[in-house]
Amino acid sequence: MPLVAIPGKIKLIGADTIIVMDAGTAHQAVHITEDALSNSGEVLSRDHLIVQLELIEQVASHKFDRGDLAFDGSIWITSEDILDWRRGRSH
Repeated sequence: MPLVAIPGKIKLIGADTIIVMDAGTAHQAVHITEDALSNSGEVLSRDHLIVQLELIEQVASHKFDRGDLAFDGSIWITSEDILDWRRGRSH
């Protein structure tokens, strides 16, 4: 099921980001780690995060469909997840 970010529900908390996404009949919390948001060693700005939102939604949807959830039911996206997605392979 494709997850879609809910407008206004993107929160930068410290170096990480939490996005609440629409999962059809429910909402899904997606945590994006600092390393996943790095760009040449710098934390991305909110504007750059919006540009990458489609990629984040795709990775989150893939993990959601596979049931790859954390102990609390949320999805965590790391730099490894982004790299794997860009390489075109799932783990």
